[in-house]
Amino acid sequence: MRCVARLIVAALFLSVFASAQQMDRLDRERMIGMLNVVSKDVEKNFYDPSLKGLNWRELTAEARTKIEAAKMPSEAITAISLLVDKLDDSHTKFLPPSRVNRPFFGFEAKMFGDEARIYSTKPGGAAEKAGLRMGDRIVQIFNYRPTRKDFDQAMLYYRLLHPMSELKITYQRGEAPPQTVTVTAKVKQGTMSLDFSKVENIYQYLVENFSDDEKYFWGMLEGDIGYIEVPSFSAEEVVPIRALGKSKATIVDLRGDPGGRIDSVAEFAGHFESKPAVLANMIGRKKTEPVKIKPHGPNFDVPMFILLDSRSASAAEMFARYFQKTGQAKVVGDVSSGRVYASRYYSEGIGSSSVIPFGVQISVSRVAFADGEELEHHPVVPDYPCLPSEADLRVERDPCLKKAVALARKAAGRTEELPEKLAD
Repeated sequence: MRCVARLIVAALFLSVFASAQQMDRLDRERMIGMLNVVSKDVEKNFYDPSLKGLNWRELTAEARTKIEAAKMPSEAITAISLLVDKLDDSHTKFLPPSRVNRPFFGFEAKMFGDEARIYSTKPGGAAEKAGLRMGDRIVQIFNYRPTRKDFDQAMLYYRLLHPMSELKITYQRGEAPPQTVTVTAKVKQGTMSLDFSKVENIYQYLVENFSDDEKYFWGMLEGDIGYIEVPSFSAEEVVPIRALGKSKATIVDLRGDPGGRIDSVAEFAGHFESKPAVLANMIGRKKTEPVKIKPHGPNFDVPMFILLDSRSASAAEMFARYFQKTGQAKVVGDVSSGRVYASRYYSEGIGSSSVIPFGVQISVSRVAFADGEELEHHPVVPDYPCLPSEADLRVERDPCLKKAVALARKAAGRTEELPEKLAD
């Protein structure tokens, strides 16, 4: 948590998007008003009324003192961010007044095991121009060294919550010594600020090319192995699953899936469960609500293999762990993110004649299975660990899908060698 807190401060004070103007009386009043609203929203709605044993009002008073002493608006925003981050909660985040302009660095990176690596670059984009390539290991961004616990949060702050115009990245390629480059973002000029209220999960914005119009991919592999890639559980009907046909085994690819709607994952699970069941329990302040699975057709009660990575989160983790616990599926890939709460976005504003919008995403329920197991900070561990190598990422080779296909073939009774198109 301390590492993330330092990251926020660095992002705020290094960002050219953060206001450099001096605080005047009106600015200070607005920031204190913003702090009060955020603090009360959290105190009223956070799933744990004790707020994890924190003296919340004392901490709020400390944040107010920092705002009163702040010289720039960015310092005040930092004080509010640090207050909320003291909860050490994956889904409770302060979303400050969003900027009209967004930086695009032209690369995507995530954790592979304990290493942060670039897995995608935009041709001719800022990262490529700076010399970065797919497969490169990110050693450091400014003074921040990536860890599994906070890398995704770091990218959220750098790219979205407190956007930067430049990233100073130290990377390593193969056995060569680390090198440091500056990636200067291409800034997309906007005409309106980002509306977080339409997003079920802030982690959807981890990737630069996020779109509300998500594309699902599904089909049959070799005629009898169903494959479906679910980018998120954000829609009521995830995919026309009838396209999987009469599968003898199914691969569900949840890599990069940040979660989404509880009703969506429950509906989706109904295609793979043959009897009524409870996926998990949502434990809020006042009541506990079961997430019920209702079996429905088409139903694929066949051997299932679920692909996960470090970005698989929330509803995706619930789905994977439920079917892993029941023995109906095997998990292939990397350890998941361990970010599992039910949250709600609270849209707020400050000011009278000119309202400044902001908000806070708050965990309103914790998620637990019937035996009490929780996934927050306790990620799903794969039955068959698999990590692509630097060389795999460089040529966009997918050894984990290959492994899942091999396991599905065996479960379906296939004994012949993998076709060449899947063997590479």
